[in-house]
Amino acid sequence: MGRLPNYLRTYRRQRRLTQEELAFIFGYLDQSQIGRLERDERPITLAVAHTCHLIFGIEPREVFPAFFAGVEENVYRRIHELQECLNEGAPTQPTLAKLEVLYEAIHRIGMLRDGDKHGES
Repeated sequence: MGRLPNYLRTYRRQRRLTQEELAFIFGYLDQSQIGRLERDERPITLAVAHTCHLIFGIEPREVFPAFFAGVEENVYRRIHELQECLNEGAPTQPTLAKLEVLYEAIHRIGMLRDGDKHGES
């Protein structure tokens, strides 16, 4: 069985909250916005992710795994592109410092990916 793009509906229902109640907490005027989030038809904002963390006590990455995986993939790709550009010139101190930041970011993304693999059944 594949993973869902997000688990907002799952966590909302586990906590016995209605779409209307969750919409009120999010500051939405009606529950249709919650339905759109649950169906992955509305973009995830930092406010939505953080509110889910506050309400459910669960990391936003667990509520919206597809969103975070997409962000990570895009960042990973752009980091590699920037590394290639930085490696074209002579290695100056600022360039080496930038490359270290990029290397550390790649390592963190790799750790997140490994965590996903270990968490799957």
